[in-house]
Amino acid sequence: MSALDLKRICAAILISLTCLLSTSAQNQSSQTPLDEANALFQAQKWTEAAQAYRAIAKLEPTNARVWFQLGWSLHGLGQYERAIDAFQKALEINKGNQRASFSMYAIGVMYAEMKDKDRAIEWLNKALDAKFPQPRQIKNNRSLAALSDDPRFQQVLAKAEKAAQVCMNTPEYRGFDFWLGDWNVFNPQGQQVGTNKVVLLADGCIVEENWENTGGGIGKSFNFYNPTTRKWHQSYMDNNGSNWMMDGELKDGVLRYEGAIYSPTGKVLVHMTFYNLGADKVRQTAETSSDDGKTWTSVWDGMYVRKK
Repeated sequence: MSALDLKRICAAILISLTCLLSTSAQNQSSQTPLDEANALFQAQKWTEAAQAYRAIAKLEPTNARVWFQLGWSLHGLGQYERAIDAFQKALEINKGNQRASFSMYAIGVMYAEMKDKDRAIEWLNKALDAKFPQPRQIKNNRSLAALSDDPRFQQVLAKAEKAAQVCMNTPEYRGFDFWLGDWNVFNPQGQQVGTNKVVLLADGCIVEENWENTGGGIGKSFNFYNPTTRKWHQSYMDNNGSNWMMDGELKDGVLRYEGAIYSPTGKVLVHMTFYNLGADKVRQTAETSSDDGKTWTSVWDGMYVRKK
């Protein structure tokens, strides 16, 4: 090997090493101080994480997330009073929005750790009143176990469970409950044409239909209340490949759906109406239009009778 070849090889190695070091430096520089603090937090290196978050908080004193993470880092160190101070800062920054409830909950946990039941229960109630979005955490958090023998905490748990079941405890979501049950379904001539079992799913947020007709047809629908549009929605699918997509309003015990049926043969418009006729009867009618709503044809009239 000539001296010139050796120089070329050495130069190539030097260039490669320079590129590798440059790439490594770029990767390291792409991590922000917050990324590094979060990595320490995830590794449960509480002392280092607390130092990192505190340094960021000095530069970004209105960053609620940093104060919140600092609070939990201090909790990991058993420094509960200092943690409360950090959570209080996050609370003040988030005051007026739902994120504040996370800090209220955290403060309640800190007081529980300090065996101060009165303040712990007070702050847990504040969190629930502020619509804390994870109320079941109160039941599952081991740090709150010390409160379990206090009757006031049992009231907090009941309040949290109620908050967790939004659909079961909000009247608008309960409007279609008259359709729940196990039904025999008859046509206007009194002949049984099928059965339907209607049940609640997802803590009462979904009304599920399970239809079977006497000819072997089956179908299933999901019905739910949309709190933004304030309308009910039904998505129905049968074993013939047809699906019904409808939205409607419930008023005075009558739910009127409007939408379309999409089938292998095309699309038609549909109106479907449910009538609450008391504890043991529901009437369901449907009509379709294949001319964009100019004319309508009745295609269904069924009487639901609750099975004994």
